[in-house]
Amino acid sequence: MEVYESEREQIDAIKKWWKENGKAVIIGAILGFGSLIGWQQWQANVQAARETASLEYDVMLVDLQNKNYLGVKDRGTRILSDFRNTPYAVLAAMSLAKVSAEAGDMASTKTYLQLVIDQDKQPQLKQAAQLRMARLLLAEGDASQALSVLKGIQVGGFGVVANELEGDIHVALGNRDQARAAFQRALNSIEPGMDAGLLQMKLDDVGGPEADS
Repeated sequence: MEVYESEREQIDAIKKWWKENGKAVIIGAILGFGSLIGWQQWQANVQAARETASLEYDVMLVDLQNKNYLGVKDRGTRILSDFRNTPYAVLAAMSLAKVSAEAGDMASTKTYLQLVIDQDKQPQLKQAAQLRMARLLLAEGDASQALSVLKGIQVGGFGVVANELEGDIHVALGNRDQARAAFQRALNSIEPGMDAGLLQMKLDDVGGPEADS
């Protein structure tokens, strides 16, 4: 840093610096202000999209409750198209999967479930979609693929359901030992008060706990 001998030299130096750099400072300030405005506008647009998607989804739920499945399909498709980056897109996909399944359109059901499985922002819904996909594949006779989908689940709160389904898949594959182990895990994680009768029957059908090793 230069040492100035007088106040005049300091003033002259400031004038010189401003002459050389002032334009860049002004442009930078303008660009920075513009970026701030742009960011605020983007945030406002995101919030507006979420609010609109929320309203659309609320109406979709009413249609679902009233079994207006055509309305569900139209509104759900619009949510997926126009508000794909909002949380409501995943919820809409789950509802569309339900409606498609009830209509017997298994191809569309799997497409919508896969949309949910491919996202990571709502892990609980992702796991629910994986369970539904695995059940659907098992019902279609594709037990190997069903097991592959099920293995991707981070069990979390789906312990009993996931283990029971795994047992069913192994039964279909002829893997009695694996089925027995899965049914036993399901029974071990069942909560007090839950009916364990069906699970116990399934376990007994593959050899019972006495054969577990």
